[in-house]
Amino acid sequence: MKRLAVMLSSVLALCSVGGTEAGRLSPGLLTRAQAHDNAPVGVIVRFNFKNDASGRQLFKSLRQQLKARLKQLGPSAGMVNKAMQNPHARQLWLYQSVYLQLSPLQALQLSTLPIVDEVFENFKVKLPKVAALSAAQAPVGPPDHLNAIGAPQAWAAGWRGQGIRIGHLDTGVDVSHPELRGKVAAFAEFGADGNRVQSSPHDSAQHGTHTAGLLVGNTVGVAPDAKLISALVLPNGEGTFAQVIAGMQWVLDPDNNADTNDGANVVSMSLGLPGTYQEFVVPVKNMLKAGVVPVFAIGNFGPTAGSTGSPGNIPDVIGVGAVDQQGQVASFSSRGPVAWTGAYNGTFVKPDVAAPGVAITSSFPGGGYGSLSGSSQAAPITAGAVAVMLGAKPGSSVDTIKNALYQSASNNGQKNNNTGYGVINLPAALQKLGVKVGAAAAPSPASTVTAPVGYSFCAPEGGACKFSGQKQVAFGADGRYLSGLTTDGFNCTVEEWGSDPVPGEPKACFIQNGDR
Repeated sequence: MKRLAVMLSSVLALCSVGGTEAGRLSPGLLTRAQAHDNAPVGVIVRFNFKNDASGRQLFKSLRQQLKARLKQLGPSAGMVNKAMQNPHARQLWLYQSVYLQLSPLQALQLSTLPIVDEVFENFKVKLPKVAALSAAQAPVGPPDHLNAIGAPQAWAAGWRGQGIRIGHLDTGVDVSHPELRGKVAAFAEFGADGNRVQSSPHDSAQHGTHTAGLLVGNTVGVAPDAKLISALVLPNGEGTFAQVIAGMQWVLDPDNNADTNDGANVVSMSLGLPGTYQEFVVPVKNMLKAGVVPVFAIGNFGPTAGSTGSPGNIPDVIGVGAVDQQGQVASFSSRGPVAWTGAYNGTFVKPDVAAPGVAITSSFPGGGYGSLSGSSQAAPITAGAVAVMLGAKPGSSVDTIKNALYQSASNNGQKNNNTGYGVINLPAALQKLGVKVGAAAAPSPASTVTAPVGYSFCAPEGGACKFSGQKQVAFGADGRYLSGLTTDGFNCTVEEWGSDPVPGEPKACFIQNGDR
């Protein structure tokens, strides 16, 4: 005990000089060290090194630099080497760090090293609070959230996210769901320490299957031809920082080989915490250097101003808020502004864009469908749109994608703290990229075109109604419609019908209620 006391006083003396070293250790760990608490605790130790690599080679370079730092620990090398032999230890190269189980005193000792930037406890990360899931019917034709962003128009031009991989970090995914069969290229589960958990693809809750459907589902997804790389990092809706970082670096490089092109092109995350968390900044910056587009939910902490959550409120990511069926900001959707210190040091308007997020129908584990509300739904809808854009214009930079998405959204280039640049418009965003697509008039909610009596909305003009068998259908608006019987779906276009019942006006297609 005497030796421990001497070591503790020595380390605390170092930390008292100017306060710099003490600032590298989280307050909770410092308090426990001062109290001589010697119980092991899971900590993250981040090293300070710069890296000029880019693209996938960044991953290899980060791994190499992290290994080099672990050989530069001086007198602390023995302690760290022993901790690294613990099966719970994990290298988190995307964050330039390691997860270790150490006593608070050992954590304090490491925090005094010049090569260490910070040491903190492995904190919890959760799903945003969402409305209770309710059952929903399988959609007939594109559901409202797809029509609201113009996805059917992009599909009609041939752009469906082909060739693109989407990183999906959530509660897991039901790969046997009809919406998702053959859509998941890779699956991995991670434990609280960031290490891989051996398991078959599954969803520990419902959230992950719902968001996966919005990304790549056959009928509910924005990018049905894209593939999913799905990481289970929030078992039953709650995980840890190490868990999330491990999932992030895995979706970027699933085979741990930077020389193979098998990682995500865009990453969708619907998770986080209220406020600003500097810990997410380094992983995001490394993701951006690799040329991967981060699309994160802004949070469900609204309606008050300044209620955004991390990592969606990091200035460089595409932070996504939620709107209702009329295109108005949802009451729960987090609002900006957000004040950052450190790497950004300023006040920023957030979110960046918005997408449908109220009563959204998507896949539900077990083969059914459910309705959920949240920025958790708006984010994958937007990430799916980014996947379509990348598939249509391969090699586009992150900044190019952002600019096209922002400048084509509904607020006409103006940004506010409710919906950012506005509701995304996929056809218009594609046109900003120079991609040929049909008319990119601002998509409208289905409710703006009145259905004929006895019929229900199926698709906007320019979209397509998909179904099997023979059904009674209609095309038009404002009480003027064409109708008839058709088999196995049809395109909602004047060319398909051979006549325009309402020239110059937005139209839609409908299916007789008894046939739905």
